[in-house]
Amino acid sequence: MRIAQRLSRPAAGGAMVEDDLPGAGSMHPPSPEQALVLAAIERFMADPDLALQGQPAGEGDAGDVLSAILRALTMVLPLEEIELAVTGLLTVHCDRLDDDTQLVLEALLTAIERDDDEMALDTLLASEASLLEANALDGNYLLVWDPAEAPPLREMEILDVLERYPCRGEAARWNCDDFVALLEGKILQWRKTMVALEILQEQPGTRPAASTMVLLVPEDPAAPLEQLEVGVTLSPPPPGSSGAASARSLPD
Repeated sequence: MRIAQRLSRPAAGGAMVEDDLPGAGSMHPPSPEQALVLAAIERFMADPDLALQGQPAGEGDAGDVLSAILRALTMVLPLEEIELAVTGLLTVHCDRLDDDTQLVLEALLTAIERDDDEMALDTLLASEASLLEANALDGNYLLVWDPAEAPPLREMEILDVLERYPCRGEAARWNCDDFVALLEGKILQWRKTMVALEILQEQPGTRPAASTMVLLVPEDPAAPLEQLEVGVTLSPPPPGSSGAASARSLPD
């Protein structure tokens, strides 16, 4: 049996893709979107310093190359098309890509899936502006985002959070230090919100920074719980009212 030889050539942008010689069978070449993905990978892998352009001195590292590739691609393609192109390269053209390119593509797909989750959460939080504001003003309740619950975003008393999401035992997805960090973050953001509320009462036309904390419960039961600081837009208090009257303080 005669096995046809395979030659390697740079694809669009230089990422290594193998070509079949005549007689070895045919395979569709990368689509224009896939070629753009390969070109972006080649560009930033060849010159990682490009990822640091526009960032303050001393910030950024090699890990920023992946973010830079994704940013560059989203300037010319919707995220959905980038995901389709990356998936197609990994499934249809995987045997024609070098190992380094495959690793970058896999990392890109993971980053895109994470971005999808973050955008879904951002959309949810934006639709719950009133709940976020109420929680920012209330020091006795914690916000929890859990897609397995209905509704996925809800307020819970501190002790209820510990009961629902224990810090110890086989089912624990965080530890006591994580819980303490969440409480400390809540206290800090509540105090900042109280200052913002006073500023807003004195200067109703301003938009002082306020925020609260959200406990994130990933759908993957093996994934650890996460914490997120979320910015909040405060509504101007009614004329003549005391802003502090609408706030509930944290217990000592």
